[in-house]
Parts: sequence; structure tokens; C-alpha cells
Amino acid sequence: MAAALLYGCHKAPIESGVSRELAQERATHISNVRYELTFHLPEDKEEPVLGTEVLTFSLDSRREVLLDFREGADNIKSLKINGKDAPVNWESENGFISGNQALNRNDGYMYTLLVPALARTVFPCFDQPNLKAVFSLKLDIPEKWVAVSDGGLLSESVSGDRKTLAFNDTKPISTYLFSFVAGEWSVAEDTVDGIPLHIYYCETDPAKVAQIPEVFSQVASAIRWMEDYTAIPFPFEKYDFIAIPGYQFGGMEHPGAVQFTDRRIFLNPDPSVDQLLSRSDLIAHETAHMWFGDAVTMQWFDDVWTKEVFANWFAAQITGPRFPDVDTPLSDFKKFNIPAYEEDRTEGTNAIKRPLGNLSDAGLIYGNIVYDKAPIVMGMLAERMGPDAFRQGLREYLSKFLYSNADWNDLIEILDRHTPEDLAAWSHSWVTEKGMPEYSVDSDGNLQQHDPWERGREWPQDIDVTRIGDVRLLNVSGKGYGFFAHDPLSLDYAMEHINDFERPIERISILANLYENHLHGRIPALRLANFLAGFAASEKEPLLVSTALSYLNSMAYQGETSLLPELEGLLANLARHTSLGQEQTSAFKSLTGFFRSPDLAEELYKIWKEQKPWLGVKLSETDYTSLALQLAVRLPERSESILREQRARISGADRIREFDFIRPAVSPDKSVRDSVFNALLKPENRRVEPWAEDALEYLNHPLRQAQALDYIRPA
Repeated sequence: MAAALLYGCHKAPIESGVSRELAQERATHISNVRYELTFHLPEDKEEPVLGTEVLTFSLDSRREVLLDFREGADNIKSLKINGKDAPVNWESENGFISGNQALNRNDGYMYTLLVPALARTVFPCFDQPNLKAVFSLKLDIPEKWVAVSDGGLLSESVSGDRKTLAFNDTKPISTYLFSFVAGEWSVAEDTVDGIPLHIYYCETDPAKVAQIPEVFSQVASAIRWMEDYTAIPFPFEKYDFIAIPGYQFGGMEHPGAVQFTDRRIFLNPDPSVDQLLSRSDLIAHETAHMWFGDAVTMQWFDDVWTKEVFANWFAAQITGPRFPDVDTPLSDFKKFNIPAYEEDRTEGTNAIKRPLGNLSDAGLIYGNIVYDKAPIVMGMLAERMGPDAFRQGLREYLSKFLYSNADWNDLIEILDRHTPEDLAAWSHSWVTEKGMPEYSVDSDGNLQQHDPWERGREWPQDIDVTRIGDVRLLNVSGKGYGFFAHDPLSLDYAMEHINDFERPIERISILANLYENHLHGRIPALRLANFLAGFAASEKEPLLVSTALSYLNSMAYQGETSLLPELEGLLANLARHTSLGQEQTSAFKSLTGFFRSPDLAEELYKIWKEQKPWLGVKLSETDYTSLALQLAVRLPERSESILREQRARISGADRIREFDFIRPAVSPDKSVRDSVFNALLKPENRRVEPWAEDALEYLNHPLRQAQALDYIRPA
């Protein structure tokens, strides 16, 4: 951290990172922040990025001011305060030559990704969400490049093989939302429903590029939906977006320069319903952020969930009407409840709102609780208040805090005025306490709620009990949230009669209850596996079939090793089951992740070699690449020839680079795999995070677990 000293009697608190104490101290005394930034972006990714900066702000009294910059004293070339040369005092962190950590430099393009507190690696700043600023940006780039930033393009001038782009001033935004992208991108543009849209991309497959009009339609639809709901016009100058190969996240909501992972924007042929819904949800999620997160931003990252919850909750509302053939309650349960349970059932779960002392730890806040449990809870709140009162409260919240910051208490205070409900008590149980309730029925048939953490906590919600003779089925409606313990008689009935329940939401709720009861030791693994396979073979709703398949897949990967031959046989049968439609391919893909038998390995090798899958299975280039990597692990003596042939089949430079990155991780030579692991210990080798994650998955492959034990302590 660099401290530019304005000498006075008060010294700011100093520690590594950005502490909450420092952030609060600065937000109290600093206002009217403006950054005028210029960056020189060389074509060679190994050359440094040079920058200049004019930072202006109002200070309410004479005091020491700390600027965040993490890149070393040598990276600051000069400092002037109020036009006069001044010394720089370095404390704890250092750091204007920009650091590369957040610049994401690749051959032919680069992009910044500064969330949650990485702006300080690129330029000196106040890197905290509640010191919003106006950004003015100029980029000096190679003449053949294009660039996009939060503000619209103001001017462009060319000099030789370089050009300078100047961008309009932004609305007040937090440092983590500032962004620029530059490189040899292809650009497509259109105006949809009166909204001008631009997409920047590297994709070369014509079939995938042909999906751009549908993507534009979904963006425009999401914008108009949010405008109608909030009664606030689109709060920023423009909506440009970039589909980035190997992107770290699904997307990032930089206003005016939204970033998406290309693999969720450009889908493979014959996408599943899950994939189509996922793309729509992603687009709607990042669009909703323009209002919740960008225009109104949390005070501190302990409230990061207040932007993510609305992005995901609104995404579900926006996506539903675009897919009239999809059962919306079913889709929402699959999207939110099932992943939320995956984390909330564990001893490592946490509250939705968590304390955060330093922004260096902000990455630990994210997870299934924030992205999946929080929208469930927000849906409960909307139902308790009623849709009209909830909507009016949100409109008041946005209007009051537009282009500024607010926390959860600010929102609850406003919503409280629109309902007689005790929202503070409700919030304490659902938002600030970890864990979920457990429910059962006692011998008298009465519903019992239990706090598994033994705190005596109660969660206010209505739970339905379906009585069929002596059978008691809990939460068949799927509206409740928690673990629903069932007695053996009720579990038997649910497994035998699940298809008697007509509504898809009822069947997925029963399915989830059965799986959760299995994890609690109430259903033997083999019995559940056979049930899931039979259910998947007979069920006609694709989202339910994919849910059953995902449960079978989880059983294969999460310790049911004694069952692997049976699970392999069950999934192999489903992968040949043409009545499954698109989910037949999903079954095949699940199978290729954990198969063990030599006979099946030979059969799958033949499929890969001849590119002739089983009848009904449809595989893309990406699928064949994954299969090749899995076969390389199972067939070490043919590993090199398989990988060499698959590389020759791959189209697209970025996909080839991805393959080359992952390929050594499947080597039969442990010394080669060890070298991959040792390289990944260096942060600069993990910058393309999806590639690093895939490499680590193969390094820790189930068939090589004994050898992978060596990686645990160093990791």
C-alpha cells in the first residue's frame, strides 16, 4: 500500500490489503473522487503496461491519505500533490507500472478483472466499494486493436501503428467495476427494441457466431424487463459485452463493458434445456446487476450478497417467460435449492451475511450460500410482503441510493415500511445465522423443527405435510427450505409412488428429499442408485432426468467406490437409452467421467477413434476432447497417440491453447504431472482459472488418487 502523505495530526490505520477500519476512515473524510487514467497497452504481453493518473478528491480536513497500490515502489515513477512534487511513503504493500495480476494478458487481447479489490494492482486508488468515483480513460493501443470500456467512445486518433482512444466519463462507480478490454476482437452490433448493442468475441465457428442475434434478444429483453420492474431507465450509457475465452467466472457486471465466459454464450450444437436456461439466466443476472450492484452498491463486501441475491432472483423472473415450455417452479428449485443444500448441509456452511475484516479475504464470501440460498430467502421475503409491497420497497431503495451505496439494514428499513411483518427478526434467522432447519414428524403426527447447531434457533416458514394413510411426506410443494427427515414407511412410499405426483415441482422436491435422506443414512446407496436410474429412464421432464443423473454422478464421485461397477452399468444403460432425448447425451458424458472397466474403455476408445457414438448420443468437438483426456488416463500406453490425434482435430486457436495447457496433467508419467502441479503453485500460471481447475481435476483424477496425495500439503 502506498501512502501519499498530506501531513497533519491524524494518521490512517495501515495493514496489508484494504482493512475495514481503513475503508471506514477514508469514506468518512473523502468524497467527490475522480480518476483520469491513461494506459499504454503494448501488443507484446510480456512488455509492461505503463500508466499515468490524475486523482482528485475532496478532503474534509488535513490528514494523511493512503492510496492502495500493490506493485512495488519501483513502479511509481513520480508523484505530485496539488501540482507540486511530493515524496511517496511506502507502508506494508507497494506498488505506476501496472501489475499483471488483474490485466489478464493473452496473445492478441487483454481484459481487466478487478473484483473484489484488484484495482490496486493496476493503478493507485481508493480500492473500496463505498468510495465511488467518476472515471475518465484514455488507451494507447496497437492500431489493429479495438477496445471497450465502461464509458462510450469519445474520440479516436491514429498515429502510425498506434491509436489513442478516449472514453466518456462514467457514472459514479466503485473501483471493482472499472474495466477496459482491448485486442483483436471481432465485433457484431445491432439495435434491438431500440437498444444499441455490441458484442466483442474471438469465436470463429460460424454455427456459434450465428447465435449472436438470440443473445442480443435476451440482453434487450432483460433490460426492458428491469426497466419496467424498477421504474428506472437503464442507469448507464450503453450495454456492450465481451465473450472471453477461458474466462474466470460466468460473467462480470462492468457497466457498459459486461464480461461473459464464451462457453456459456456460444453453445455447442443441440444444447440441453439446462444449457439454454443457464445462458438466459447468466445474461439476465448480469443485466440485473446494472441496477443492483452497479447503480446501487453495497457499502462493504460483507454485503456482497445483496447484489448477487437480486441478480439471481431477478434472473429467474426474467428467464421464466422466455421458456414457456419449462416449468418455472421446477427450474427454480433445481437452480437454487439443490446447490444450496450441497453447501448448507455441511459443517463448513456459513451465514448469508458474513463478517469481513479485510478485502483481501473477500473471495471467501462467494459460494452456493450467496448465489443459491440467498435467492430462496429473498423469494420468501417477497412472498411474505406480497409482490406489490415488495416491488414498491425495491423501487424506493433504488431511487434513494442511486449511484451511491447502501447496506442490508438500509434495505430492510425501507421494506419494513411496506409490510406489517417483523422483518428484523426474520432477517436474523435467515440472513445472519448459518445453517438450515431440520424437520420431522413425531409419533403423534406433529411437525417438529430442530436446529442442528443446537442454538435453539427457529426459522419462520410454512411447511406442508402430505398425509396418505400412515405416510407423512414433508415439503412436497418444494416451498420450504431445510432437511426433511422421513421415516422408513414414507421413504418407501416416495420411491414407489413418485410418478403419481403430477406436478414437476413435487417430483423434484421428493427426489431431493430422497437424496438428502440417503446422505443422512436413511436409504442404502445401491437402493437409491437403482431408484434414480429407473426414475431417469421413465421420467419425461428433461430437468428431472438431469437431476437424477447429477445425483448418480455425485454418488460416483463422493465416496461410493464400492458401487462403481453398479453405477457404471446403470449409467451405461441410460447412455444407450434413446428415449431420454437430449439427456441421453448427458448420461454419456457423466459415464465418461468415472468409468473403470477395461471393456468399456475399449468401447469408448472406438467411439472416440471413429467419432461414431451410440445411437441417440450427440457429441461436439469439446465432448470428444474431454473423452480423449479421460481415455489418456485409462489407456496410458496409447495416451500420446490419442492426445496427438485429438489435438489435430481441434479447431480454434484458443481451444488448442486450452488443450495444450491441460494435456500434461493426464500424462502417464508422474514426473510430468508433478511439473504441472509445481507450475500451478505460481499464481501467474493460474490466471486462466478454468484451465487451471481442469488441470487440477486431472491431476487429482480418481484413478490416480494415491499418487495425488503428494499434492495436498503443498497446495
